[in-house]
Amino acid sequence: MSTPLYQCLIFGAPSPEQIATFESRLTASLNEFCLQRDLHFSIAQGIKADFEATVPTVAVFFGGAGTTLPEHAQLMRLSIPVVPLVSSVSTVSVELPECLRAINALVLDAQDRELVKPVGATLQCLGLLPSQRRVFISYRRNESRDIATQLFEALSARQFDVFLDTHSVAAAVDFQTMLWHRLCDSDVVVMLDTPGFFESRWTRAEWGRATDKHISILQVLWPGRAASRSSQLATPMLLDNTDLVSGRLTDRIVDQLALKVEALRSKSTALRHANIAGHLRSALECIGGSVAGMGVRRSLIMKLPSGSELVAYPSVGVPTAVTLHEAVRDANNRAAILVYDHVGLSDEWMTHLDWLGANFTAVKWIKSRQAGWELAELEGL
Repeated sequence: MSTPLYQCLIFGAPSPEQIATFESRLTASLNEFCLQRDLHFSIAQGIKADFEATVPTVAVFFGGAGTTLPEHAQLMRLSIPVVPLVSSVSTVSVELPECLRAINALVLDAQDRELVKPVGATLQCLGLLPSQRRVFISYRRNESRDIATQLFEALSARQFDVFLDTHSVAAAVDFQTMLWHRLCDSDVVVMLDTPGFFESRWTRAEWGRATDKHISILQVLWPGRAASRSSQLATPMLLDNTDLVSGRLTDRIVDQLALKVEALRSKSTALRHANIAGHLRSALECIGGSVAGMGVRRSLIMKLPSGSELVAYPSVGVPTAVTLHEAVRDANNRAAILVYDHVGLSDEWMTHLDWLGANFTAVKWIKSRQAGWELAELEGL
C-alpha cells in the first residue's frame, strides 16, 4: 500500500475475538470518514517492517497478566500515544507492564461488546474525534426535568461534557445565545421525546437546528410513544414501562444510553465534517478548482483555478485557538485555510475569531456557507 494517513498498532494480550471486534469496529468508524483500510489507514499487531515513523499513529495495549511492551521506548521517542485497556481498575498493576501504569487506563465494559469505547479513544488520539466529548440534552422541563438531571450526572461521571440548560449557563449570560452556541459545539444531542416534546417552540427549535447543523440525535422515545418526527440524523431508542422506576431511568438503560452516545460521536463528527467539506468542494468546483486528495486531520488538498495548491482544514463545532494551532502546525508552511460553519455561534465568539484571523495570518478563516464568495478572493495567496 502507499503511505497511509493514519496507523493503529495493537500490543499486549488481546484474544482473537477482541482483535477481530476491534479491527472491525475501527474500520467501520474510519469508513464513516471516507477513509479506507490499506489505502488511508493501516492496523497492525506490533511494529511491522512497513511502519511509517512520520505518520499519525496510536497504540492500543490489551492488558493481561505478565504482559510486556518492549517497544515502549520507541513509542515514546516517536510521541505515539498508548491506550491501555484493562479488565478493572483493581487489576492495573497485574495487567499492565510498569511502563504503562502511570497512564490512565480504560476499563473494558462487559456491555461494550463492540469495543465502542476503545475505538472512540483511538479516534481521539488520531485527531479524528475531538478530545472534549460534548453532549446536549434536549427536553421539556415540565415532563422530564428529573431524568434530564439524572442523565446530566450519569454522563458527566462517564467523562462527557454535558450541556443542560439548568446547570450549564452562568449568571448574567444571554441564555438563548449560549444555548445555541453550545448546541453548535455538541457531538450528540440526547432528545427526551416525551408526549409534549414538540408542543414547545424551544424544543422544536432545538430539533430543527441540530438537524440543520448535521448533529446526530439520540431520540429517546417514552413508553408507547411513536416518533412524531423523524430524521436521518436521529437514532431511536425505545423505552418500555420497565425502563422507568419512580420517575428515573434504570441503571441498565442509562448504561445502554451512554454506549449509544459513544457510538454516535464518530458518526456525528464524520457527517458534520462531510457537510462542511461538501460546501467547500461545491464552491471550489464552481470557480473552476478541484480537490486533489486528502491529508492528515481530515484535511483536503485543493487546487485553485490558477493551479496553486491550498490545504483546507474543515473544523467541526466551535473553532478555537487550538484549532488554529493544529492547522498551522500540520500545514507545514503551505498555504492553508480553516473552514468552519459560523451559523449559531455567539457574536462574542465571532469577534474572537475575527481577532485571531487578523493577528495570526498563517491560516485564513473561511465560513463554509460562504465558501464560494470567500474562495474567490484567495488567488492572491
